[in-house]
Amino acid sequence: MGRRTGAALLAVAPLLAACYNGADEVAQLARQHAVASGRVVLLECHKGGRWWYEFEAGGTRRRGPAQEAAGCARRKLGDPVTVYYNPAAPAVHRARVPAQAYAAERGWYVPDWLWFCLAALALPLSALMALRRGARR
Repeated sequence: MGRRTGAALLAVAPLLAACYNGADEVAQLARQHAVASGRVVLLECHKGGRWWYEFEAGGTRRRGPAQEAAGCARRKLGDPVTVYYNPAAPAVHRARVPAQAYAAERGWYVPDWLWFCLAALALPLSALMALRRGARR
């Protein structure tokens, strides 16, 4: 394998090995969720339509952000909001139907293990290239 081929493989490796980020917490929320009544507690419509809601689950008051550029201006402090949360992990919650939240939050990412593998390969590959350069002289 030539130097160019090896460099090309290293350059393309992250793209080839990129894993699908299933937004695991939100995927679990879509499979198993409870509904709570919440209310709007903060409006930051100037920040891309972000607003904050608050609700109570398991005796604990929780707060979370929501992004809604088109509808933020129509909201008012204290407006009621339906909140979906995971009863097994109430810290996971959204003010959006879980299936819609999952569709919006999933995506592609390069997993941490791939960066470790690339770093682990870098040292032996540089040593091999140095040995080849030394053998040619």
